[in-house]
Amino acid sequence: MSEAESPPPNPARGRIVLWLAGLGVSLLLLLAWWPAGKGHARPALPNPNGFDYFVKAGDAMSGMWTNASPRTLPAHDLQAYLSANSPSLELVREGLRHKSHTHMDYDATYIARSMTNLGALKRLGVLLAGEGCLAELEGKPAAALESYFDGMRLGQECSRGGVVMERLMGLAIELVSLRELRIMVPKLDVLATRRCLERLLQLDGSHDSPTVNLAAEDEWISRAFPLAQRVITRISPVTRKDMRDTRDRFSNKVESTQAERRRAIVEAAARLFELEKGRRPKSYTDLVPAYLKVIPLDPTTGKEIAHPF
Repeated sequence: MSEAESPPPNPARGRIVLWLAGLGVSLLLLLAWWPAGKGHARPALPNPNGFDYFVKAGDAMSGMWTNASPRTLPAHDLQAYLSANSPSLELVREGLRHKSHTHMDYDATYIARSMTNLGALKRLGVLLAGEGCLAELEGKPAAALESYFDGMRLGQECSRGGVVMERLMGLAIELVSLRELRIMVPKLDVLATRRCLERLLQLDGSHDSPTVNLAAEDEWISRAFPLAQRVITRISPVTRKDMRDTRDRFSNKVESTQAERRRAIVEAAARLFELEKGRRPKSYTDLVPAYLKVIPLDPTTGKEIAHPF
């Protein structure tokens, strides 16, 4: 063989290259396909489904508040708005009597189309918070508590089993009433504070894990978008990083909301201790186990909820 001649092709090497290429393509397809578990049946929806009542309540609403907090509105404005939307309040409370689950449409326009519902649900949350604020102004703390807790429950139930965007709206709804409730806690008497603490503990144990919503998102992506598009998305370093960042931010938001809920729990326990003992608690030692079974942890840090004892 002369120095200029090329070595003969190696059939075995060609087969190996083809095999590796086929394996790589298969792995890419598996990567795009696997997380969503395509082929699973849709979950059976509750019947009746509380979510249907929430949608009807949102559709029935008239007018809207531009204020960030209904606490800033005059009492007569609150009364007029609540009176105009009393049918929506009835529908919300009927929905809260039933189990709830979002409706999932497996097409690419689902989230865009659901934005109208999400906006209406947020207005319902503000409506319930406004009802609580009016009850406070009228000297009805028990009624105010019920309104705030209904608003927090609406936030949890209207996003039950939903995709990330739906859960984010649910968190926003819950926070509207939770923040009004925390303003009210230092003013409560013994019975109202004890009731408040019980309800907060119940809510803290009833919310979905973020993994539920991330799994729903994966399922939606799997069914709503072509395989080729999912493969391209999965193998692109930029889009993969964006997806990871979005998921991390979502999980952080769920945890920060839970931390705020647990701060309210500690505040209610401290208020109850103060009312019953005649002094402020000095540390968690005063609260556990008589008022709290365990010290609540901040899920964002893994440490005890900070409280200015």
